[in-house]
Amino acid sequence: MSRYVWIALFTLAALGFNALLLVNEDIVEPDAQTKAETKREDKLFGMNFIVPEREGNIGKMGFGPDEIKDILKRIDTLEEKYRVKDPAYNQVLVKIESTDDQDALAAAFCGTGSTLPVRYAAMAFLLEEKDKKLQAVDLESISSFQYNEWAKSARIQTSYQEGDLAKDRKDDAVRMVMAAILARDEATLIDHASPWGGGFIGGGWAWSGVQKKHPGVKTRLIDYVALLHLVLETAKVEGGLCST
Repeated sequence: MSRYVWIALFTLAALGFNALLLVNEDIVEPDAQTKAETKREDKLFGMNFIVPEREGNIGKMGFGPDEIKDILKRIDTLEEKYRVKDPAYNQVLVKIESTDDQDALAAAFCGTGSTLPVRYAAMAFLLEEKDKKLQAVDLESISSFQYNEWAKSARIQTSYQEGDLAKDRKDDAVRMVMAAILARDEATLIDHASPWGGGFIGGGWAWSGVQKKHPGVKTRLIDYVALLHLVLETAKVEGGLCST
């Protein structure tokens, strides 16, 4: 057999071997690779909702100094009214313990099995719809924390991903995302349009713009964050929902 025939056979064999490798190789699709590269971690992962961390946590959510004061004052008011410091008469603890579906409540308040951080997962239990607006539940009028129907159609997960996990995440992302959900205006946030726009073309990212578009949303957000922190503090007490 001539040298040229051997060369031809060797070349064919090499091509066949390479083809076999390509068949068996796991090829990552461009979209999957891009998603993996752009995935962002939660900046507030592991936030501990306990009394000593109140002010620090609220600041990390992007609230300004005056708003922090208002939220802390609101927590104090709720704490006193519902006797949270008295283990024997803690009305928030009673409402937690009275909830029928403890597993669902634990998923929201303790982060067990939820794809959302508790600050967003708890919204379904701590916000109710009245007069077509979302607001913090009235502890006076409820006997337990129940999942509210409005949350079934809310785009909380996508809002969290588009605002809080964005590549160009802003320092007040939590405040802005929560406001969008409270205002039932998640679509604008998700589309990155004003006042949740990421740049000049989108109209800018502006808390003042959110308040102008949705009057009253700031007050309702302050009420929610105050209730959120107080309820989660109670869920974390020794023997509480999140300690078992």
